Amino acid sequence: MDGDETRLRILDAARSCFAAHGYAATTNRMIADRAELTAAAVYHHFGKKPDLMIAVHRATEELYRTRILTAVEAADDFVDKLVALVDVIHDTISNDPEQALFYSVARDEARRHPELKEIEEDRTFPQLFAEIVDMGVQAGVLGSDDVLLARGAVATVATGLAMLARDTTVEAHAIASEGAKRLLLGSLLRTPVP
Repeated sequence: MDGDETRLRILDAARSCFAAHGYAATTNRMIADRAELTAAAVYHHFGKKPDLMIAVHRATEELYRTRILTAVEAADDFVDKLVALVDVIHDTISNDPEQALFYSVARDEARRHPELKEIEEDRTFPQLFAEIVDMGVQAGVLGSDDVLLARGAVATVATGLAMLARDTTVEAHAIASEGAKRLLLGSLLRTPVP
């Protein structure tokens, strides 16, 4: 097994362990057992546990961000871009619930453990939501005076749906996602809001 494959196995195993047990309760031994490696191999590739947690966070976030950007950029108009964002979140939760759970756990753990400060201070998703809103401004469907409101709304919908994965079934998440899409499309309310 080459070094890159070993690193990926460790990252996958660590993500599973951190998502299931949290940062403090997860040990290198647990990760090694899950990856079918030795604890020494985990330490060799990632060093201390905070370094591994941050590496898992970066890898998970990059995967999620790439999925979102690919879907959003492929959509034709701004509303379709917002729908694509909701769809990616739901698809990720349906196909890889551990990813969403890890992301939520990582944010919570970073508030409690100063050695994970990088995770707490990470601005990747707020920047991504700002990029999506900027697409709406460029398309002329959002006024520049509404940028902050739109960023807040997009962040609320996206973060809310992602965090909901911790506390609900995939079926219930599908209903929430469909409701969010209909709200964004303006088809949820019987009487349009003026």
